[in-house]
Amino acid sequence: MTATSPPPSSATLSPSTRHPQPSARRLAAQAIQRVCRDGLALRLDEPQLTQLPPRDRHFALEIAAGTLRHLNLLDAILNHCLNRPLAANKHLTRAVLRTALYQIHFLRVPPHAAIDEAVNLIKASTDHALAGFVNAVLRAATKIDPTAVSATLTDPVTRLAVTCSHPAWLVSRWLAEVGERNTMARLTANQQPGPLTLRVNTLVTTREKLLAALGELGKAHPYAPDGVIVNDAPAIETLPGYSEGWFAVQDGAAQWPARLLDPRPDERVLDLCAAPGGKTAQLVALAHGQARICALDLRAGRLQTLRENLTRLGIDGVEIVTGDAAEPTVLEGRSFHKILADLPCSATGVIRRHPEIRWRRQPTDPERMAETQKKILEACASRLLPGGRLVYAVCSLEPEEGVNQINDFLVRHPHWQREPIPADTPDLPASARTPEGDLRFEPALHDMDGFFIACLRRGDGSDGCATRA
Repeated sequence: MTATSPPPSSATLSPSTRHPQPSARRLAAQAIQRVCRDGLALRLDEPQLTQLPPRDRHFALEIAAGTLRHLNLLDAILNHCLNRPLAANKHLTRAVLRTALYQIHFLRVPPHAAIDEAVNLIKASTDHALAGFVNAVLRAATKIDPTAVSATLTDPVTRLAVTCSHPAWLVSRWLAEVGERNTMARLTANQQPGPLTLRVNTLVTTREKLLAALGELGKAHPYAPDGVIVNDAPAIETLPGYSEGWFAVQDGAAQWPARLLDPRPDERVLDLCAAPGGKTAQLVALAHGQARICALDLRAGRLQTLRENLTRLGIDGVEIVTGDAAEPTVLEGRSFHKILADLPCSATGVIRRHPEIRWRRQPTDPERMAETQKKILEACASRLLPGGRLVYAVCSLEPEEGVNQINDFLVRHPHWQREPIPADTPDLPASARTPEGDLRFEPALHDMDGFFIACLRRGDGSDGCATRA
């Protein structure tokens, strides 16, 4: 059976107020609509989400994230059932089709249940005239084998882009940069959600105590000395020690930049682009609460989140400054012993945690973000004292934002030096160390977020980049 797409329409689509009660499927479809239509981050309507039972909340999040992880493949299946494309402005209908088909093919929801719910969602929306169309398309789509769709694609880039649901430009870029084997490993890793990882707040407890409290839920992270991996995680707020500030949510790779910076008591430390505060709190803990930390971020709203996170962790005494790290006049006249530059980037290393990133990025983004990073590095270079250390980090896998950025900076600043990270650094996987002595974590190799990290030193000085024992 081949369904016929409806005629184009310019109507504005949104769920109708005739359907006031929230449901997991409706919240998921609305979230997909916002990501694909408006280019927004994946967020479910929080007030409505909290009205759902915990099981339904998890179901809504699973549908939304899973649909984005398999978006290209779902669309390829749906396109086989249309004799012409769905009108471009039918965002809600498209979102409902995608989320229903994801449930059928990847969650093993009974087809009749997913189809009936999808039809009911459309009936209760301003697209109600398309209820029959949605029913026909989904019934046809359930009969299509996803592997058969992929088998018809002969171009290798297109096949990978559809099978692993990544933009073709990103697949093509990775194939050229790291080859077919490593590209396939990245794509496969991105199709699985990353584990929930905590960083123990060593100001108030130890990893051993947190692990004891978690019981079978937790295990020690193999590559992060203060890290704990939580299995089958319930809501974060329900974990033991949350209210007491025992931990912060922080990926294992994200715990390395502050550790390599190695803040010491009485040092002045600048944390650039600091919000939401995970690394700021880690810097305080590593210095046993005795370093003078300045946290800088451009957006006041994000700094409020930073304040709230520091308060929960029982941390005070951090200087919080609103300002643009790329502006040379910000913090003018001040100097620091150490600077943590965990900078804005294309975030291609955290796609597995934020599946919408792949659809929000454009081919020009790595180069555009590299220019922003360059400006920030130039602005902060004069704020570091001679002999001081700067740790540069991005959650990107793109060379423009990683090794190329550092190499270019060192050419422009010959009095700066790269401090190779020692190969025998405790807990560090050998495969993460690059030939230059930087770090590059790969989700497929290390089951951590993709990160590039480099240590730099300004001028003369004998202080190395090894972490304290």
